[in-house]
Amino acid sequence: PNTCPHSQLYSHAMSTPLDQRPLSKTQIFCSNLPWSVNGKMLRQAFEEYGEVVDAFVAYNGRSSRGFGYVTYKVDGCAAKAVEAWNADGFKHEWGDDEDSSRTTRVEMARERPKPRPEPRIGGRDGDRGDRPP
Repeated sequence: PNTCPHSQLYSHAMSTPLDQRPLSKTQIFCSNLPWSVNGKMLRQAFEEYGEVVDAFVAYNGRSSRGFGYVTYKVDGCAAKAVEAWNADGFKHEWGDDEDSSRTTRVEMARERPKPRPEPRIGGRDGDRGDRPP
């Protein structure tokens, strides 16, 4: 049995189905990316909608997994980007590669569970070791 006091809280957050998590206000999920797209290219493609604080393409070793995330500094920029990329007739040209003709899907990302809390130091009653014996 797991004796960590936070394990139930953490496992509950992890068990929440993805479609039941709230949408992010600052992050978008991009799928069906051309295999040649990297984080820098992803950032450049979305900077026109606001200040990008992070652009991440998922890799399996040296191979792209075909999806990534873009995070904006300000609420509203992500929604603006999703609206623009999903407009009728919109097509982003990634480059000259043969896979650049793939249509990139863009949607609001789902919030991720909060990271696991750090264990308390000094015992279960909160003793930090600064009391005399």
